[in-house]
Amino acid sequence: MNLKKTVILSCLGLSIMAGAHAHEAHHEHQATAGASSAASQPLKPLAARYDLSNNKVRTEWYLWRDADAVETADLATGQNNIWERQGKDDYSYRRVFHRDQRVVEYTPGEIRTRNAQPDWVKLASVVSPELLASLKRGPSKMQFGQKSVRYSGTLNGQKIDIWWLEQAQLPARLQIVGPQQRMELSLKEIQAEAPAAWPRATDERIASYGKIDAADFGDMESDPFVARVMHQDGHHHSH
Repeated sequence: MNLKKTVILSCLGLSIMAGAHAHEAHHEHQATAGASSAASQPLKPLAARYDLSNNKVRTEWYLWRDADAVETADLATGQNNIWERQGKDDYSYRRVFHRDQRVVEYTPGEIRTRNAQPDWVKLASVVSPELLASLKRGPSKMQFGQKSVRYSGTLNGQKIDIWWLEQAQLPARLQIVGPQQRMELSLKEIQAEAPAAWPRATDERIASYGKIDAADFGDMESDPFVARVMHQDGHHHSH
């Protein structure tokens, strides 16, 4: 499995993001003063609830951001993704599949082996500073009690339109329109601390779930769940 690709896409669970994210690396040198200053600010812990539409699929999407952890939840897929930072360069990653009551765990060693260390700012902010820097900075307005700046442009044939909250370092609105797909992420609520009713994958909630070490996937292809996840990830194991 290409964990690097999966991590990027799992942030929203949308393949439409692939083109925009893949293009970011080619625009790092175009950083604007606005995007650079936003990136230099510390990321404050918060929780956000979004409406997400991807073509005809509409759902709620959640983000929890702590000092050393980022978690997302997608109600349409019934999945949570949890990244935890352990020290300067080590990370652990858990993919929680509620409908299957299974958790796939990636240890720091497994992540290093796969060369899949995340871009923490991108992970915690949904949109990376490099992507913002590659877009045209536009007007600003007040949203959710703070300054929001519009960024827009076209990358890899996809039209991208972002209203960016400079203080929270999150999109208030993110729209990506391509030839065959239209995705929109709209912020509905932002909190310093999430309500207890939000669908976080707490230890108590997932205590009874089956745990699988991702390093063991190659020996578990006969497990229907593992086979399905490997197929979704585009991994074809060979002995």
